[in-house]
Amino acid sequence: MKQALAVLAILAAVIAVAAPSSLATTSPGYNFRIDVTITDTNLVLSRSLAKRGWLAHFAITNKGKKTHVFDIGGLKRTIAPGKKAKLGAYLDTRGQYQIKIDNKTRGFFTVN
Repeated sequence: MKQALAVLAILAAVIAVAAPSSLATTSPGYNFRIDVTITDTNLVLSRSLAKRGWLAHFAITNKGKKTHVFDIGGLKRTIAPGKKAKLGAYLDTRGQYQIKIDNKTRGFFTVN
C-alpha cells in the first residue's frame, strides 16, 4: 500500500511539472517592445529586426505637430500630435515589411 501511494505521488509530481511546459509551446517565444518615434520629418525605431514567432508591441509616439498614420506591413494606427499609441503583431511570417508614415515608405522591418 505504501509503495502504491509513493508511485502515485511521483506520478502526480511528474504530471504537475510536465503540464505547464507542454502549454508553453503554444505561446510566443518572446515578447518585446519596439519604441517608435515619429516627427513631422523623421521616423526612429528602437529595432528593425525580429525573429519569427515573437510577439511585437510597437509603442508609437508622435512628437510632430501633425496627425500621422503609422503603417507597418498593412497594420495601421493614426496618432494625433503629442499622443501615444500601441500596435501589436504576432510575427508568424518571415520577410521584409514596409514601414510607412502617411503612405510614404520610410524603411523596412525584417522578420527572420
